[in-house]
Amino acid sequence: MAKYLKPYQQAVKSFGTEFEALLWNSEQMQTRRFEAMAETVDLAGRRIADLGAGRADFLAFLVARGIDYGRFVGVEGVAELNAFCEKRAAKESWREASFLHGDFVDDELLFQRLVRERGIDTFTFSGSLNTFGEKLAKKTLHRAWSAIERTKDGCVLFNFLSDQRRARAESTGPATRFNTLEMVRWAFERTPLVAVRHDYLGDHDCLIAMRSG
Repeated sequence: MAKYLKPYQQAVKSFGTEFEALLWNSEQMQTRRFEAMAETVDLAGRRIADLGAGRADFLAFLVARGIDYGRFVGVEGVAELNAFCEKRAAKESWREASFLHGDFVDDELLFQRLVRERGIDTFTFSGSLNTFGEKLAKKTLHRAWSAIERTKDGCVLFNFLSDQRRARAESTGPATRFNTLEMVRWAFERTPLVAVRHDYLGDHDCLIAMRSG
């Protein structure tokens, strides 16, 4: 198993498919990230691929908030979590929702297939880059952007732990803080249609939305 997936696999061994397996600090922080995503990009009608779907919590958030997405495809690299997502979606009868078990880093053509075969116009990464190094995160995001940049109003929406912290350095466990200014610069190198949020969890997080126009 890839290095970036091992912390989640180990967490599943300890916690099963409970929330703790996602390595989030709290459900409240997870929800605030989801809120910031929905505040930054109007997700109504969008055909969304959620990379690193976890327990399908983002889809549950969209449904609970009445956000009428067009289609939702969750991609999850940990088999146990993907199986949980499939069962949860079936139990809740979520419409236009499906899940794929796969590694969105290792499968280099996945983003292209999602756009071509599933009509995806929006890629979301919520917490799923946390165990990546910054170089690998950029490589993965570049692949996502390259697959969607010619799509009308295509969007790549992602968050990460920010290095713009006023507080003393603290342990982030297996997660990594990225150079926030560098990530913003990287996004603007690809499109002028960039939105940046750095206010939704104090100075803990950064959210970037890239649009194709």
